[in-house]
Amino acid sequence: MKTIPLRVQSPQPPPPPAASHDAPPAWRLVASVPHRLFFAAAMLVLLVSSVIWAWALVARAGVAPTLPLGPAQPVWHLLAMLFGFFAFYMFGFLFTAGPRWLDVAAPAPAHWRPAGIVALAGALAMLLAPTEGLARAGAAAYGFAWLALDLAFARLLLASRARDKVHATLVLAAMLAGASGPLAYAAVAVDAYPWLAYAGIWLYAIPVFVVVCHRMIPFFTASVLPAMAIFRPWWLLAVLLGGPLAHGAMELAGAHAWTWIVDLPLAVFALDLTRRWGLAQSMANRLLAMLHVGFAWYAIAFALYAVSSLVTLVAGTSLGHAAVHALTLGFCGSLMIAMVSRVTFGHSGRMLAADRFTWSVFVLLQVATVVRVGASLWPHPSVMAFGALLWAMVVVPWGLRFLPIYWRPRADGKPG
Repeated sequence: MKTIPLRVQSPQPPPPPAASHDAPPAWRLVASVPHRLFFAAAMLVLLVSSVIWAWALVARAGVAPTLPLGPAQPVWHLLAMLFGFFAFYMFGFLFTAGPRWLDVAAPAPAHWRPAGIVALAGALAMLLAPTEGLARAGAAAYGFAWLALDLAFARLLLASRARDKVHATLVLAAMLAGASGPLAYAAVAVDAYPWLAYAGIWLYAIPVFVVVCHRMIPFFTASVLPAMAIFRPWWLLAVLLGGPLAHGAMELAGAHAWTWIVDLPLAVFALDLTRRWGLAQSMANRLLAMLHVGFAWYAIAFALYAVSSLVTLVAGTSLGHAAVHALTLGFCGSLMIAMVSRVTFGHSGRMLAADRFTWSVFVLLQVATVVRVGASLWPHPSVMAFGALLWAMVVVPWGLRFLPIYWRPRADGKPG
């Protein structure tokens, strides 16, 4: 009897993405889903603001001519680095992950696209206008568009029947506080500086990052490292959020010499939390490690705040802006790079892994943060300019690498 050999077929590779002539136009892809539009807008504002600020500090060191900007330099710096690009990243995240958090349908483009476009135009006008009047007009447009986007997310929150709406509610409250920044500048110009510094850090940026950390870091860690249990009780969120709010209130009251009462216990607690959340174990996965290293700066920043407060109490001086840059550049900047990279990889059909480029950019950011913290202790114009140049060397290559992803089809050929 003749034996017929069996032919085993090898698995077929997945179909390649659609040819470029079949793909939608770039502008249509950018405007099709929230993360594309808002992340592209954020990258654009980030690139513009970082290059301008580096130029401004190099000019201050006497190496380049001064740029004509509408807002005064300290106000411009706060508007750009606290209220400029970060809000766009958050709206991209909220309108992408938010519906899943709240178990509601994703909002129609009409609910976020017009306000997003106005917000981008307003933010660029605010930062690029050569006169204060035009900058304030841009800030007004940006602020009202920001409020419209807050309202769109509030509609999702009100429509939700999810059991857990705490994180979404807290982020919305922080984003509402954030809208007060450009609106305050539009109303009172340079006199808005104290509010920009207080609200931008303590009511807006830090609460947003703390809430997202509480929800996402334990979840992502347990997903990558199953042996790590998810640890995120509600009292933990209260401590991580309440400490910065208390510190900000004390600063606003002028009690700088006594903030160590809040800062020191918070720094010790956060340092222990980095261990409990698995900082050491996360080093096995670079994309996960980026989140954990970013959170470690939270503990470092409040340790610096505690030392600065005690120095003020004992010697009547301080550590300058060392702690605030550890908090904003180290904590917020590192987490921004980590989270935006993760979302971009996942929603563009790419592997959820930090390649050599992304990891190198992240490591350079750690160097830039150390230099900027050091520049606060030794505020020589050349050192500060070097810190700003390092920041630009981080975000410009990162932004140019990621920006085209938002107007190109997914790498796996899927919609979205």
